[in-house]
Amino acid sequence: MDDDAASRTLLLRILEQRFARVLAAKDGAEGLDLFRRHGPAFVITDIQMPVMDGIAMARAIKAEAPATHIIITTSFGDAELILSAVDVGIVDYVVKPVSAERLDASLDKCLRIATLERRLRLEKVRTESILESIGDAFFALDKDWRFTYVNHRAEDHFRMRRTELLGRGFQEVWKGPQDTQQAFEEAMRSQEKRSVEQFSESLGIWHEVSIFPLDGGISVYLRDVTERKRHEDEIRFLAFYDPLTELPNRTLLKERLASAITRCKRSGQRGAVLFLDLDRFKNINDSLGHEVGDLILKEVAQRLRTTLRDSDTVARLGGDEFIILLEEFSHPENIHSITHRLLFSLAQEIALQGYSLHITCSIGISFFPTDGETVEDLLKASDTAMYFSKSKGRNTYQFYSADMNSKTLRYLEMENALRKSIQNQDFLLHFQPQVDLRTRAVIGFEALVRWRHPELGLVPPDEFIPLAEETGLILLLGDWVLESACRQARAWLDRHTTPLHVAVNLSSRQFWQGDLVDSIASGLTRSGLPAQHLELEITESMVMREADVAIGKMRELADMGVRLSIDDFGTGYSSLAALRQFPIHTLKIDKSFVREVTTNANDAAIAASIVALAHTMNLLVVAEGIEGEEQAAFLLGKGCEIGQGYLFGKPMPSHEAEVMLCGPQS
Repeated sequence: MDDDAASRTLLLRILEQRFARVLAAKDGAEGLDLFRRHGPAFVITDIQMPVMDGIAMARAIKAEAPATHIIITTSFGDAELILSAVDVGIVDYVVKPVSAERLDASLDKCLRIATLERRLRLEKVRTESILESIGDAFFALDKDWRFTYVNHRAEDHFRMRRTELLGRGFQEVWKGPQDTQQAFEEAMRSQEKRSVEQFSESLGIWHEVSIFPLDGGISVYLRDVTERKRHEDEIRFLAFYDPLTELPNRTLLKERLASAITRCKRSGQRGAVLFLDLDRFKNINDSLGHEVGDLILKEVAQRLRTTLRDSDTVARLGGDEFIILLEEFSHPENIHSITHRLLFSLAQEIALQGYSLHITCSIGISFFPTDGETVEDLLKASDTAMYFSKSKGRNTYQFYSADMNSKTLRYLEMENALRKSIQNQDFLLHFQPQVDLRTRAVIGFEALVRWRHPELGLVPPDEFIPLAEETGLILLLGDWVLESACRQARAWLDRHTTPLHVAVNLSSRQFWQGDLVDSIASGLTRSGLPAQHLELEITESMVMREADVAIGKMRELADMGVRLSIDDFGTGYSSLAALRQFPIHTLKIDKSFVREVTTNANDAAIAASIVALAHTMNLLVVAEGIEGEEQAAFLLGKGCEIGQGYLFGKPMPSHEAEVMLCGPQS
């Protein structure tokens, strides 16, 4: 654009040598019209022109197409006009008269700038594409804390559109935590990287906030780390809490107990450790299954929490063992009331899956620092006291005392002695006769194990069988009892014509071992005893643990010819519907119902009902614990076929049992 025709002609001649198409106008208004219709990349214009001067035209072009490159031509005396042109955004100027070399140089400058700008635009597009494609929020702030860039995830974070955020002050929209804002301010002030983690309550998301210096301002990257935080929380929870009850586990308990000991030493106050163990919880697991057992443990945990203060610690060590840590109680006597509340709370009925259950516990209590100054000593002391609580009859509590250690030592000595005796087979069998109540003829024996202790002599089973169960030694001992009983029965069959059977009790651990059936078959084979002469006594609670699996085991044994008896019937959890599915031959009435069968109407009714039930199912009935003729007569009158008890004979060595087997003539 130039109002001078000669100047236009000169410029056309120079430009047409370089460009395929050149448009010319005599003033700014005509030039602006041509620009709007054709949109050229370069504009060369004189400053002073009629109608619209070059500055006004350049300003209008830049407003519509900021990327357009404009060169002005001017005279030497137009310095002020050149400065105003620079403010408009002119790239370069050429002094008249225009030379081809000078104009080419100015055009080359424009081309270089255009190339750089194109690269910058492409880089900006690529960068923005990356920032838009990432799954996290990103935004940039200038030195005045105004938004200069916002990606679409940042729109979600601030819950505002990009057009609303750009140019707006950061403090107007930021609702994040104070420590995050402080990190922003430190990064802006120091122009150094900062990072912090924050939780966005509005989005329910954890962010890792990374802040980078950017041209005097800052850029902020909000990375979603919610999943990572969730995994960290899970790992932290599993490290310090029991996943079933959500109570602190052994690790966290030890940390809290160690801290409590330190505080008590400083303050001079006392603390207490209560060791709780549920009574006969194993019976519930065995009879009702571990699913019900887990529900009971969760209920127990909840009751313990609600009974105690929030400041007290309730932890689960594992299994059915719980620890309570108490601090800041004024007098040790307060522990009595706390413990009574615990026992009362746990004793309340638990209704689960159609069962009405009552749980009790045994509690051992130790004080610190009097009973110990370390975590291990206090836990050991309360554990020792808990075992003494169980020995007192359960559902009670016991304070630790120093003399308990000697008794605990005796327990350990008994365990070691039992282990050695099993290796050396320091056991013998006694046999208690089972008689036909009508003829009083001996028809079989129940085999009962006795321990020949090297120092204590014969130890009755109620003193060492629980120990064998607890230590797992019952499996080895049970195998020995089974084979020894079978060998003795085989020897009696070889010497006498009287048909008889031998009954052997199976423990829960024996019944549920994987190779039970094979173990029984091997014992019969080695002894040579026909299977029909062996009777295995099992309890109701034992087979109710997993009834379907138990029935399968029992059927395999019955198919071998082994007789099966339900021992202590009436004291377990079985239902009549379940009982009908078991392939059993005999029901044994528990001695607790026989003891007062002639004096207690309830016991008499129960015993009569069991006999009637057994006959309905074509089963034999054995009544245990018969000590008097009146009991025997009553049971015989109700149809009970077989009796066992001191009336007919106490458990005796095999040679005495054989005398009974021979009868009066021997």
